[in-house]
Amino acid sequence: MLTPESSYWALLAVQALHLMHHRAAKRHISYAEVTTAVVLCVPPGVGWVPPIMLMTVQLALITVQVIGSAWIRPLSPTWAATKTS
Repeated sequence: MLTPESSYWALLAVQALHLMHHRAAKRHISYAEVTTAVVLCVPPGVGWVPPIMLMTVQLALITVQVIGSAWIRPLSPTWAATKTS
C-alpha cells in the first residue's frame, strides 16, 4: 500500500540516484532537483500538509526525476558548456 512514508523514501532514493547520474554525466542540476530537496524537507506525518497532497507531489517529482534521467543530455547543459576562462 502506498503511504506518505513509502512515497517519501521512494523520492529520497530516486533523488539520490538522479543526483549521482547528474554527477556521472557531468550535467548541471535544475530547479526540479531544488524543488525535490525542498519537498524532502517536509517529513511525512506533518499535520499541516494533507497526506494525499504530499504523496501526489512526491509521486509527481519521482516522475520528473525519472524522465530527467532518461533525457538528461537534451535537458541539462554540460559542465564544459558553462565554464568561464
